[in-house]
Amino acid sequence: MAMPDLHMLRESLKPDCANCFGLCCVAFHYLKSEDFPIDKPAGQPCVHLADSYACNIHSELRERGFKGCTVYDCLGAGQFVSQVTFHGRSWREGDVDGARMFATVPIMSQVHELLLYITDILTREIPGHDARLFETLLGELLAFRELPPEQLTGTALMAFRQQARPLFVRLSQHIRAEGLKQDGQTLTSRHEQDRADLIGRNVSQHDVRGTCYRGALLIGANLRGKDLSYVDFMGADVRDLDVRGATLTDSLFLTQMQVNAMKGDRHTRLAPVYTRPGHWL
Repeated sequence: MAMPDLHMLRESLKPDCANCFGLCCVAFHYLKSEDFPIDKPAGQPCVHLADSYACNIHSELRERGFKGCTVYDCLGAGQFVSQVTFHGRSWREGDVDGARMFATVPIMSQVHELLLYITDILTREIPGHDARLFETLLGELLAFRELPPEQLTGTALMAFRQQARPLFVRLSQHIRAEGLKQDGQTLTSRHEQDRADLIGRNVSQHDVRGTCYRGALLIGANLRGKDLSYVDFMGADVRDLDVRGATLTDSLFLTQMQVNAMKGDRHTRLAPVYTRPGHWL
């Protein structure tokens, strides 16, 4: 398989709701909470889903208590499952296996998340050997997502994750170390905050450039006004993380859904690949 255009691939990892059959409004379950005002089981359409697959209250979601809907981002998995995996046929059609279609959505979302991470890596300065490893993995993932739905299994996806994890860890350390070196600093053990519990913590008094927050709990933490260059956010829970006035232009492994979940403002600096959330102040 020829190496894809990374810019075009990255652009394709954005939701295109007009070409999706409202899958996020049906496939997932949610419980009544601060993110949703009602309970909804998986496989049941949301009461606000229109016949056209649009949301009837899209402009009022936060006001109506559907905060979770304004945060969710499928990374383009919805339209891919709708138009490619199921060939443009909807779960509303009698001969379409809706249950399998809904089960495919979270798997495809994770595939697209891995694709996002790989494109992030390949657009940076990394050693040639590692670039070739990631290019191979990228080709395998792109081939995997073209498979029929019955072959898009969680077991196969886990194999990709296990293959990619040590590469991501090594390249994260390389990129963070090189970035800090340019700033006259050295990567040390204090920068490794994997899976740290920082819920509600005020981290704004520290220089956090180059820190790895992989899998960390940053819920409601304070990084207001900080330079978050070379910060690894892979898998971090950043709900209501205060990044008002912060700089995220060179952060690592940051997804749009994480950006949506943060508390930013008009002074928060983002890379052009991200969309500034409409609910930011």
